[in-house]
Amino acid sequence: MVGNFIDRSNFWLITVIGSFLVILVVSLGISFFNAIYFAQVDSRREFLISQTELAARGLEVDLNRFKEESKILITFLEDPDLDSDDFQDEFTVASRRTFTSFSGMIDTIWVDLQDSVLMFTMTERNDFIRKRAHGGFPKSIKNNQFLIEGDLGFRILYSLNVPKYSQEYVTNFYLNPGGEKHLFYENKLVPIGFRKSDAPVKLKEEDLEQIEADVNLGLKGFYDVSWVKGDEQYSGILAQYPFSYGDAKSPASLVFFVPMEGLASGLYSTYFFLFSGVVVLLIVTVSFFIISLKGNLNSIKIQDENIQEISRLFEQQNLLLKELKGFVFFHDYKGEITKVSDEVEFVLGHSKQDFINAFKVDSTHPEANLVKEHAIKALMESRDFMDLEYDFVKPDSEKIRVRVFERLIFDKEGRFTGGLGICTDITAQYLARQEIIQSEMRLRTLINSIPDTIFIYDNNGIVLDFHVQDKKNLQDPSLATLGKSFREFVPHGQADEISRVFSLAKATNTIQTTNVVWIGPLGEKHYEMRFFPLDENQVMSISKDITGQKIYEKGLMEAMNAADLANRSKSEFLANMSHEIRTPMNGLLGIIDLLESTNLNKIQKQYVEIIKNSGNSLLNIIRDILDYSKIESGKIELQPTIFNPEEELKTQLKILSGLASKKKIRLESTYINSDNVFFEGDKGKINQILLNLIGNAIKFTPDGGNVGVKMELNPIDDFLYFLSFWVTDTGIGIPNEHLSKLTDPFFQVESSNTRAYQGTGLGLAIAKKMIELMGGELTVKSEQGKGSEFSFSVIVKKSDAEKYSSETRQLTWKDIKDMGAVFQLRILLAEDNDLNLQLMTLMFQQLGFQFEIAKNGQEVLEKVKSQPFDVILMDVQMPIMNGLEATREIRKMAGMDRIIIIGLSANVFEEDQKKAMESGMNDYLTKPIRLAALADKLEYYYRKVRESTL
Repeated sequence: MVGNFIDRSNFWLITVIGSFLVILVVSLGISFFNAIYFAQVDSRREFLISQTELAARGLEVDLNRFKEESKILITFLEDPDLDSDDFQDEFTVASRRTFTSFSGMIDTIWVDLQDSVLMFTMTERNDFIRKRAHGGFPKSIKNNQFLIEGDLGFRILYSLNVPKYSQEYVTNFYLNPGGEKHLFYENKLVPIGFRKSDAPVKLKEEDLEQIEADVNLGLKGFYDVSWVKGDEQYSGILAQYPFSYGDAKSPASLVFFVPMEGLASGLYSTYFFLFSGVVVLLIVTVSFFIISLKGNLNSIKIQDENIQEISRLFEQQNLLLKELKGFVFFHDYKGEITKVSDEVEFVLGHSKQDFINAFKVDSTHPEANLVKEHAIKALMESRDFMDLEYDFVKPDSEKIRVRVFERLIFDKEGRFTGGLGICTDITAQYLARQEIIQSEMRLRTLINSIPDTIFIYDNNGIVLDFHVQDKKNLQDPSLATLGKSFREFVPHGQADEISRVFSLAKATNTIQTTNVVWIGPLGEKHYEMRFFPLDENQVMSISKDITGQKIYEKGLMEAMNAADLANRSKSEFLANMSHEIRTPMNGLLGIIDLLESTNLNKIQKQYVEIIKNSGNSLLNIIRDILDYSKIESGKIELQPTIFNPEEELKTQLKILSGLASKKKIRLESTYINSDNVFFEGDKGKINQILLNLIGNAIKFTPDGGNVGVKMELNPIDDFLYFLSFWVTDTGIGIPNEHLSKLTDPFFQVESSNTRAYQGTGLGLAIAKKMIELMGGELTVKSEQGKGSEFSFSVIVKKSDAEKYSSETRQLTWKDIKDMGAVFQLRILLAEDNDLNLQLMTLMFQQLGFQFEIAKNGQEVLEKVKSQPFDVILMDVQMPIMNGLEATREIRKMAGMDRIIIIGLSANVFEEDQKKAMESGMNDYLTKPIRLAALADKLEYYYRKVRESTL
């Protein structure tokens, strides 16, 4: 009994002790659990509240900063110096900068320019789009839109995407695992921190109504809530902090909430084996302390990380303030500064303490009192913000422009409690605005100074506005056109043309011009009207008075016609004179050639040479006059051929070497970069210029002097080259006062009757014109008594020719009287002039040729039909039928292509030779016909005819 009692007592003792220990452990476990649980709940609660408040305030600051900086664009538009280039470029850049500064916040910007509406958007790929808003400016303002209206009638409407911006903004704010981020926006709960794959979250209706009521009252709140996400249900804590945006009538609110089930179940699972035994209980207890300690350490670590993240965000905001040259300050309801950021010294040059002292109640600091006065004024006007700009002088005497923007804070009862403000240095922006204002003033002054008449129309041609410089005579008539279509007041018969130009300017978006004639009390007035579109709805015209220009053009046209008539008369006269002079010259020089080939004594040969030289001089004078006449009338053309410049220059020097040797003049030549290269250019004109310049150098250089010729080739690109020549001499030189007139036609330095050097004075004038025709310029340097230098460059094209051939035939007939027996040709001479017939007869007899004669084109046709001929020497001008007509008829006959037809004419113009070739002639000889030239042609075509028959 005693043992049983003892055992029972021990049992009860053990039971009591065990129960007590169990109860004690359970109690301790529950106590520890509650302590840790509520500590974790409180920690999460405080952290959630701080994160929500911090995020909401930061978001509200950004939205308010946007609200203030959104006025920059309206200020830009109202700037009086704004011109079209600023609008097209700088305004677009400013708009894009606004999108970039508030990335994700702005959806669309509408700009009301009064006469049109522009719309700016940014695509998902950050492509900036500017276009005209065909639907016009939005008529109603939504909660997510913010309207800015300017003093000059301009309006800007910003469409804000608050959910999108909030989603990007809150990504930097951390929540505990399982936390949710939402935005209470337009009485709806919008998720802003979820992935697209997440299931939507649904709060209980009563919780949502409570949140909605607090948000609409502008109250922050903290709640115990439950929600459903997908198929799972959660309960936890929720914090919301309201903020205002744009012109919305009701505020929005950031809503953050985190679940608590994970916390409770985790703690309960710690004591799952509590009642498994004392050992297990003790182990579990120790484990609980270890796990709890570890959990606390992790929580502290997370809190430290969050604090560091918050500190980093504040540092980034401070860096942003430094970049913006601004600082943040706080003050109480008395206006005394309670806190100011470190950037104040960087911006204003004063220390933080100086800034705080300046806002003391008893301070007399002028700038501080100015800010206070504007704050008091804002309070009296029931505004919740203040915006102020003024000039500030820093301690180092630097003058800056500052802007103070302050948000005034009120408590729930509407009592003023203080303010939060930001002060920024806007000197650069202020100076830019001032420059824009000055630019606009300059533009207005320029427009007011324009002498032309300006009208502005709508797309139907109705006059909307005008500007006239002539207030006296044009002001009243212009006023009468307002509200009318231009068709109602333009001169009769011109409305269709003006309407066409008006429509074309709108369709092509380019300037279109037409001329209009107005007949008024002051007589006939001519205007040039230029139409161009201002925008999609307006067209501008600028009318310039060109009456004086028209009168001048009319007089100029009459003068040009008279000059052209005189020039044609002169050309016709020169052509006739050339023909008339060359006809007798043909006989004279032809007979001289024949006479020279006869047996003459020494004195007779001297006489013949004098006559021959005189004839050649007369022929050169006629050629110079005709060349200058052709150049002056614009009828001379370039005849490009492939040639070797070095070989051509050597040939010209050979021609002039005889004249140089007679005067014992040393003739030297230099070649630079020639390298036996071939080019395409007008070889004949280049040679003519060289002969003139080198001949003049020899002519004006005394006996025993020196004449030098240098040629140089310099590339322009892979194909074009400058071909340059320098001709120097040791001659008499040219006085400075005559150098500028040297290339004038008919000008001669020595023009007296006793001058030593003869000539027409046209050589250099012709050379200058030909050089200019080939893209060059003639340059003259000279010193009287020491000599001269003539230089010029022309443009030539590199040729692909690999070799250059100059066919030189060794004549075998020059001193042979029976040439006709060697070169047997059947010749027909078509000539109507008796003198020329006699001359040609003597030449053929001298050469030993037999020939037939025809005195007009009709006889030529009859003889060609009756007998065969190898060569026809065809005079161009003949009675009944001229040589050109006869040639065309011959070429129409069957089998007559083989006949060689050589034209004979005293007309030396290129167009005359061209007509001859076009008629079907093979060659062309100009009168006077020289014996050597005739023999050369006959031999050439004899060989050609012979080659064709072999």
